[in-house]
Amino acid sequence: MRYTIREYNGKNVDPQKVADLVEQFFREEGFKVQAGKGSNAYIVQAQKGGFFRTLLAMSRAFTAIIKGDKDDFTVKLGVAEWLADLGMAAIESLFLSPAIAFVEVPEAMWTFEIEHQLWHFIENQIQMGIQ
Repeated sequence: MRYTIREYNGKNVDPQKVADLVEQFFREEGFKVQAGKGSNAYIVQAQKGGFFRTLLAMSRAFTAIIKGDKDDFTVKLGVAEWLADLGMAAIESLFLSPAIAFVEVPEAMWTFEIEHQLWHFIENQIQMGIQ
């Protein structure tokens, strides 16, 4: 399983705003996006057609999970199954079983590049003090 996780402590940043920014990032990059909220956590999934869909299969999506509160939250990025129905049950199952949810993906430079750009975007927004 391949995913990256970063912890943010004492930043005074609303995790909902981080989730909104992740959603905005993917939309601006031309991805199909879905988002949802669970108990004290947010999920954003993004899927792109063409080469991305061919390489990873239609059921795979970049997935961001933002969990915690404004003083102590984590962001986890990886590739997971696209949730056909992003209802509360699906979201909660993803939060409860993160080791199962993220899937192996072939190493590809574009995957690393998108992930790198997203981390850079998130870090910049947090440094600017989004409220």
